[in-house]
Amino acid sequence: MKKHTIFSVLGLWIIAGLVLAACGPQATATPEVVKETQIVKETQVVVQTQEVVKEVVVTPTPGPNPEAVIEDVEPNAEIGFWTFYLSPTFDDYIKSTIARFNEAYPGVKVNWEDHQATFQDDLRNAFAAGNAPDVINLSVSEGWVSDYATKGLLLNLDDNVSQNVKDVYFPGLWAEQLVDGKNYQFPWYQGIGVELINTQIYIGTPKTDDQGNVTYTGGAGLKVEDFPKTVDGLPALCKTIKEKTGTLCDIRLTVNDLLAQMVYEGGVKVISDDGKTFTFDSPEAVAWLQMYVDMVKDGTVDRTVLVTEQDRTGLDLFTSGQAAFYQTGPNLIREVRANNPGLYGYLAAVPAPVGKSGVVGKGLMSISVKADTKFPNASIALAQFFTNPKSMLEFSKIVAIYPSTPASYEDPFFSAPSAAVEDSAKPIAKDIVSKYADIVPTIPHKADVNQIVLDAVQQALFNNVDPQQALSDAVAAANALLP
Repeated sequence: MKKHTIFSVLGLWIIAGLVLAACGPQATATPEVVKETQIVKETQVVVQTQEVVKEVVVTPTPGPNPEAVIEDVEPNAEIGFWTFYLSPTFDDYIKSTIARFNEAYPGVKVNWEDHQATFQDDLRNAFAAGNAPDVINLSVSEGWVSDYATKGLLLNLDDNVSQNVKDVYFPGLWAEQLVDGKNYQFPWYQGIGVELINTQIYIGTPKTDDQGNVTYTGGAGLKVEDFPKTVDGLPALCKTIKEKTGTLCDIRLTVNDLLAQMVYEGGVKVISDDGKTFTFDSPEAVAWLQMYVDMVKDGTVDRTVLVTEQDRTGLDLFTSGQAAFYQTGPNLIREVRANNPGLYGYLAAVPAPVGKSGVVGKGLMSISVKADTKFPNASIALAQFFTNPKSMLEFSKIVAIYPSTPASYEDPFFSAPSAAVEDSAKPIAKDIVSKYADIVPTIPHKADVNQIVLDAVQQALFNNVDPQQALSDAVAAANALLP
């Protein structure tokens, strides 16, 4: 069948359908349900959480002050502190150290006083009156610590200080000045024993001629490097200086601790091992005393300086330009510079001669605590604080003193080169100080025995009493004090 025939038939069928529908009955209208679609906009409440970062500065709780090493310090303690010959030169240092101490130990009040030429008398009177300071700067070299400790006036630190605190110090310095095997001092600043030389007298005044040749006039013509290495070389040196210049030697006996000087210089055994008999009239002791007797007879030493109680007497003589040499510590070179600046440029320093004991010596200064202090822990804390590594390092940077704590020497300050005379010992100071030791045994009735020895020594020096007889009489008198 052709295409157009198909479309024709379909068209007839459609027309027919329309005609039939139009001719039929009318259909009932069916109600039309119109569904209205409403578009409802739903509002969503969105809760937005906003993260607010608030920067809060938190101040951490301070940790323990590293310098506060003493426990149970009494609250609101008030303690007295005496020093020896430190004011006014070191006022700023002492006050700033006390301020730092108050930061480490809040609430402790420190009343500081400095005593000088009358220190010993002031302290003895204060003990007698019952108002001695709680914390006391005492000389080890002069034997003050053992003197007061044997009288029961100082606090036994071995039984009141922990081992970790003791370990802060050189062992030899902690164990110096023992009384009955116990320690009564915190080792403070140390001195290196030097012979301070006035080269104008010792060598002479230099003069340069037209050809550049240097000659020396008006002096002993000696060489600094030839200064005696041992004590027994001093008599010949003093004789030469007197013959060449007319100048007397500025030598001083340690009149407050003569038995100690016998031990170090003469190698003398001053008391028996059991402590029941004094033995300082031995041949070694007689030889030691005879050396000084001979110098007095030869007129080569200044008699006043030889037996003065005050170390400053000899220093003043040297500072005034009237002595060729004087044994002291580099720290006191500041006295020479301050009081005689013209002499400072003519100074030289050499190690002090060693005695027959072979031991360089004992320490210089210490800090002790009064035995009956009301505030033992606060007092111990102050004494330890002034002698700790930081405090002593800062002190060393002000004046030529040397710490008793190994840790202080780790600072580059001690390895830095310096041209100043007073700093010449810095590079070797640690080695020297570490070998300081107290080789003197405990002396019963020390102050009384020392006075007996001093009287005997002066009889031999100035009244022609035979040294053997003088010392034997002194031993008998000292033995009478023993039980």
